[in-house]
Amino acid sequence: MELDECVHTLTESFEPFAPEARPGDRLLDRHADRLHFDERNPTQDRRPYLAELIVKARANPSTVLAATDDSVPQFNQYQAASAAIIYKGHRELERTCYVSGRVTAPDVELNAISYAVCLAVKQANCQHIMVFTDSMGSAHRAVDPSMHSGQAFSLSVCRALQEWFEADDLHRITFIYVPSALRWDIHGEAHKYVTELKVRVGCRKTANSIDMLRSRATHSVLDSWSSTSKDPTYCGSEFLELQWPDRWPIQPLYLNGGPWISTLGHSITEFAHICQCITGHMPIRAYYCRFKINEPHGCTCGAALQSCQHILFCCRDRYSVHYPCFLRDIALFLKHNPMAFGFNWDPSGVG
Repeated sequence: MELDECVHTLTESFEPFAPEARPGDRLLDRHADRLHFDERNPTQDRRPYLAELIVKARANPSTVLAATDDSVPQFNQYQAASAAIIYKGHRELERTCYVSGRVTAPDVELNAISYAVCLAVKQANCQHIMVFTDSMGSAHRAVDPSMHSGQAFSLSVCRALQEWFEADDLHRITFIYVPSALRWDIHGEAHKYVTELKVRVGCRKTANSIDMLRSRATHSVLDSWSSTSKDPTYCGSEFLELQWPDRWPIQPLYLNGGPWISTLGHSITEFAHICQCITGHMPIRAYYCRFKINEPHGCTCGAALQSCQHILFCCRDRYSVHYPCFLRDIALFLKHNPMAFGFNWDPSGVG
């Protein structure tokens, strides 16, 4: 098998009909009161809160502490790595660190949480497990047995906790958010431990999660899109090139709806209006001229041609002058000029 084929081969398997995923039998259905998530509070200074929390936890002989972290190298020559360290009080019980292949950060953190939980439930005289992680999204996924990237790790967590909960009604687990930038206490130790492991990607087949393959496909399409969007023959001569406030041209993105939807998508009608303006597909007189429609081509202000550029930057007859260069400028322009780039309605009712 060629190296390129290894990179793009899915290696994880899924259980679409796992018993743990049946409604009513899921861990969160049966034991929701024993699963707790100590989420991030933006108004809270996390360091003193965590310091007080761990002092109390270490003083309890029936509490097991687990710190998890991951390392996802920026460059593809190294594999991602996971680490989990188990403590009781100030005493370290176990630690493990291993490579996870080519996976996303949530995948590898989920992997680490899975190992931490499976190690913690095996500890003697343990009634409360506290898992310190910098990825609460992965913590929630850890107890979600449905089909998703890393489902096998979630199923192992659900099975381990299900058996552990059934053994004693007092057993419970808490996932605690730790900002990675703090390099705090046992979580900082897990971070140091995982970043020391560096394993190069070789010619042998490595793990590839479905989220990683989706990410690679997305970035490939995005790179192609970004490249073609710079070609005027692709965008068309009428495409309105806009800028960010720092004067960099707006490039296509897919995160959070991309720059256009995230900025302007609050109203379908307004967004459609703005799209017509940006792409040059608006029913103005330059459009009539281009397609040889028997309508006037000149602007009402006397200009020979009513083009998009003329309306936005030159016309002082019917439109307020804004000279828009940014997305929000376009939105503001159309708010002040709701009839700009619109159809001229015939009095008889025929547009």
